[in-house]
Amino acid sequence: MSEPDAPSAAQPDRSLWDWLEVEDVSRWLFLTGDRHLLSALLLGLVFLVSLALIHAGAITPAEEGGITDLSASLIGGMLPFITVVLAINQLILSEEFGTAGTFFERLDETRDFRRTIEDHTGSRPSPVDPAEFLRTLIEAKRRAGLGMQNVSREESTPVQGAIDEYVRSTESVDRDAIETLGDATFGTFSVIAVILDYNDPWQLQVVRRIREDYRSTLSEPIERQADRVEELLRDIHIARQYFKTVYMQQELADLSKILLYVGFPTLLGGAFVVIAYDNLLAMALHPWVYALVVSATITALFSPFAVLLFYVLRIATIARRTAADFGPFVLQKELPSEDRETTE
Repeated sequence: MSEPDAPSAAQPDRSLWDWLEVEDVSRWLFLTGDRHLLSALLLGLVFLVSLALIHAGAITPAEEGGITDLSASLIGGMLPFITVVLAINQLILSEEFGTAGTFFERLDETRDFRRTIEDHTGSRPSPVDPAEFLRTLIEAKRRAGLGMQNVSREESTPVQGAIDEYVRSTESVDRDAIETLGDATFGTFSVIAVILDYNDPWQLQVVRRIREDYRSTLSEPIERQADRVEELLRDIHIARQYFKTVYMQQELADLSKILLYVGFPTLLGGAFVVIAYDNLLAMALHPWVYALVVSATITALFSPFAVLLFYVLRIATIARRTAADFGPFVLQKELPSEDRETTE
């Protein structure tokens, strides 16, 4: 009886950057770049463009009516941001409200999950720091994979080649994730990068295929090790999804605060221009003073839009990246070649 073909364990390149298919600048723009810095750069560009338009005569600071009308229009456009802030805070607070029974159930579920993790990893008590918690899970999964490999080598079973390929393809990913999480602090994007890049659905698919293809030759010790690998992959998936959700809640909370910090002085400045620009023109100052005032006003009135743009851009990219990443399901693009062929 011929041996079944070894399942493809060549891990699809699930790097976040390759998935986006963009260059380094776009990676920084979409995800890794500091949102405050990006907003400042965009506003700086708006300021320079405004000066260029004034210099070209497209905008005339000496005409009081046009400037005040522009300021009034932009102020009116900013008012919907109040609704945006309220909607964001309502979304965040909806997860915080509940009865005593609701909070008791949450605490009970969290305690049960932590006990399950302690049983699966042998780490007692399980770490409270999210980065260390995830690092412990990945390290335990790596050891379980190596244990499955050692047992298969000792028994010299036909499944040895498939297990060796699986361990070889995941070892570097595990080590990189463990090293990154060792120095990471939750709330920084380095943790989220690991959460997004770690391909547990693909790994779970490969382990299940190995067990199916070699089910008639698998020994009990290998079955036990494979069970442990699958359990840890499920634990990693749950932890990834939970920490991703918490991170996005923090991002939304930061966004709502910054919109308020930026929006209030912007409204005041715009109102000042609407009311006092006529008097400012009467002072007959140097033309470049008016150019700077108008450019600064336009830039300030665009500042909430810039903040919203870059925060939502990152949140939407993370959400899009993980939209189909649920349990054992893998994006069509990332299926091993033989799995793609069976679906066509």
